[in-house]
Amino acid sequence: MKRCVLGMVTCPSKTVARKLAAAILRPKLAACVNILTGAESHYWWQGKLEKTPECVLLIKTTQDKTAALTKAIRSAHPYQVPEIIFLPIKQGEPRYLRWLRASVAALALALLGAPQARGDQVDELMKQLRGAGEEMRAEAAEQLAHIGGERVQHEFRAMLTSANPEMRQIAVVGLLRVSDSDEDLERVRARLKDDNALVRWSAVLALAQTGRREVLSWLEAAAKNDPSEMVREIATESLGNLRSHISWWHSMNVALEEARKTSKPVLAYFFVPGAELCRRFETGILDDRTIIQRAQEFVCVRVNAANASQVATRYDVRGAPTLLWLDRQGAEIARVAGIVEKDVLLARLAEVRRGTSSFRELQQQARQNPSDIQVNWKVAQTFLDEGREELAEPYLRNVIAYDEANQHDCTDKALFALGVVLARRGRHAQAAYCYEQVLARWPSFAQKDKLLYCLGLSCLAVRQVEKGRAALEQVVREFPQSSVVAQAKEALKKSGAK
Repeated sequence: MKRCVLGMVTCPSKTVARKLAAAILRPKLAACVNILTGAESHYWWQGKLEKTPECVLLIKTTQDKTAALTKAIRSAHPYQVPEIIFLPIKQGEPRYLRWLRASVAALALALLGAPQARGDQVDELMKQLRGAGEEMRAEAAEQLAHIGGERVQHEFRAMLTSANPEMRQIAVVGLLRVSDSDEDLERVRARLKDDNALVRWSAVLALAQTGRREVLSWLEAAAKNDPSEMVREIATESLGNLRSHISWWHSMNVALEEARKTSKPVLAYFFVPGAELCRRFETGILDDRTIIQRAQEFVCVRVNAANASQVATRYDVRGAPTLLWLDRQGAEIARVAGIVEKDVLLARLAEVRRGTSSFRELQQQARQNPSDIQVNWKVAQTFLDEGREELAEPYLRNVIAYDEANQHDCTDKALFALGVVLARRGRHAQAAYCYEQVLARWPSFAQKDKLLYCLGLSCLAVRQVEKGRAALEQVVREFPQSSVVAQAKEALKKSGAK
């Protein structure tokens, strides 16, 4: 069961301490980090008694975050053996502990396809939620938020109207962690008028954590008009945090309507709640200040691919994270699937804003003119980048058929890509033929190491063992620094090579 904990970490300077604090707080691994300067550490190291000036970080978090927190500190810490210690918080000011838990709560916790909790487990947690002991009630609410589902949503909705302000406070935080519906957002919004200041405070925090654009005006009103200084302060702070991040619409239809009003293209971010890749993309790329500034040129919308399956299907979104750029009519202009580097995303944002042709238009051009090598190659590349290889195949074949001489410097790459597409479908004999054609016609092919590796695997798959081993051995011999050397050696080992 989750409890609040205090972490202690030492480091050599305030600069390092601030770097560590940022690495901890950006992904919400802690609610607060205190940096204490002027410490002097005396310790044994490699048989010698040492004395070093250091800074100490005091980290307030919850027990379930400690593993991820340890990993984040290790990756950013300059020490070979950093001090990372966690102590249980046995007792504390109740409002502070509630704030701590709410601050490190993920914005969405339900994993797509996660196993469902047993009914008796939910029953037990709901019983505990109404029992005595604030710590036990808070832990039960935390576990119910992780479980989610209709029963949990119903329970949190019922708690919103409880006569007990503590129950209402738990409910406003819990409900928006298990539901992103407009109706539940309005239910929590109504708690901004609650007669209890702590409930209003929690409602402000819960609304801010949704990241939704429509909450801005609600928080502005709370920051200006709420009778409690505590609520006005958290509303003002939350507004600052929201405005320093991308401001998202929640509905694709609303975003398209806004795009028509403002003449801006749409940037649609498809995500899955709780998915690690999406979390990394949001904290590592979408939180970058340059990306945030450039995103202001678009109407930005977050689409929960787990809930809005019809929207995801309409745009052929097959994984998360995925970014789509759409024109005002909803036609696709471009897309990026998976995690991309900041520079790549900035280039794509700039390209779309300059008004490039929509992807749909490029597809139409390629169908109408299969001999247009550049257009067919661009369409094929787009499908390959998105992992939709079967859709790339006809455009790859157009490039190969209409530019055998490789005048546009695309045919060798297209033939290699076609081999990869065929191999992933299990058509290894045809894939091997493509790879051999590339080797024969372009002996200095830029990705020769990967080409040989793919050839070796396909040959082994069709029991051409000698040829397959020869290709893999050539990778190991001629490209010792290649990224596929380890895999080539493993394939040789499995095939019985010495």
